[in-house]
Amino acid sequence: MDYIFQLHLQTRKNIRLLTDSLTAEQLLIIPGGFNNNLLWNMGHVIVIQQLLCYRAGGLNVNFNEELIPMFKKDSSPRDWKFIPDINMIRDKLISTSEQFYMDYQNNKFDLDTPYNTRIKMVYGNTIASTRDAIIFNNHHEAMHLGIIMELLKFA
Repeated sequence: MDYIFQLHLQTRKNIRLLTDSLTAEQLLIIPGGFNNNLLWNMGHVIVIQQLLCYRAGGLNVNFNEELIPMFKKDSSPRDWKFIPDINMIRDKLISTSEQFYMDYQNNKFDLDTPYNTRIKMVYGNTIASTRDAIIFNNHHEAMHLGIIMELLKFA
């Protein structure tokens, strides 16, 4: 499982590398044909990882919960009441990934006990345990890294 966490951190580092030099204006552009912006994608990977791997397994999330409605599935920056702190989002990309690995090493996760409620994903799969969530999450974040790369063409 260590390799899965290495991949996770590298994906997050790649997102940071691609977006660190961008201004707030660039991060907030929603190009035609897209529903979200770069900042939303950055926050979304944090929120979904925390919801799938922590909250669904009965653990507390490692960020301010007011971010959940802003970055959850089917949310949009068009509905934001305020712009989230960009530097905090950038920092959380790395810190939540590092904490994720530490929590795994410290056996905080019960990897194989089934979730009380299975999570049906749009891909057609079902997440039934923290192990499933951790594995699926890397796929999800890599997909959003691809979306970020596409959005950069408009920044």
